[in-house]
Amino acid sequence: MTEPTSRTDDRFPGWDWDDPDGLETRLDAFSAQVATCKTLEARPGTLPHDHHDFRELGLTGIEFAAFRTAHPEGLGTDLATLRGAAADGGPGPATEPGTLYRVDGDRWFTQLDVSRPLPFADASVDWVYAEHLIEHVTLPVAVGWLREARRILRPGGVLRLTTPDLARYLVGYATGDGFLGKHRRRLGTLGFGPPMPARPAFLVNQIFRYYGHQWIYDLDELRHVLTLAGFTPDQIRHCAYRQGLRSDVADLDTAFRTDETVYVEADR
Repeated sequence: MTEPTSRTDDRFPGWDWDDPDGLETRLDAFSAQVATCKTLEARPGTLPHDHHDFRELGLTGIEFAAFRTAHPEGLGTDLATLRGAAADGGPGPATEPGTLYRVDGDRWFTQLDVSRPLPFADASVDWVYAEHLIEHVTLPVAVGWLREARRILRPGGVLRLTTPDLARYLVGYATGDGFLGKHRRRLGTLGFGPPMPARPAFLVNQIFRYYGHQWIYDLDELRHVLTLAGFTPDQIRHCAYRQGLRSDVADLDTAFRTDETVYVEADR
């Protein structure tokens, strides 16, 4: 039996998985739907700048690519705009760069561009976490952001990165071990389009061509960019899911992505 494709699925008219450029607008719209919260309150004044400012707010670290961090002492941040809801249920206020926001009454958020210097002092936070962010920027931007992350870490602080593992995709493609099929089914649960093609070459290509991805890493490539950013080889460690120097930071790993993810930490 032939698998349904985007050309025959009436739920998604015009959707063609074989046209990455044509789907870019649709995928961007899906991402915008996720960038919402119930309440969004701007805090008067400036962003926290140094370690003292962070501690006054009860903050110990920063989670990048997070609209609502799961860490109770974390500042969430993302390049995309976060939008609250209006009283009538429609679109409400939206975030602007340079402002600190309270999200749903119990988390902090600010809008930041990782391609620019971070607006925080040296040695201002104890940890930095980023799940599936680094693959969304070019290699030079990644190195610049990692330098900034290292700069704002306090002595003894930790940076934890997670990203799709190129090696896992290529082993799955070369051996037919079932990974690509499992990965395809997992992505299908997100609901942003008809089932992906089951072709192995497509499933490898989509990790490069969709979602705004710019550079895909394996463990050695992560070590390379971390070293360029100033971390020494002995400071860089390959970790397992939810295992690391700080359990509260490692616990930010989400179970949804464990099948494809490589986990790395670097300490200051």
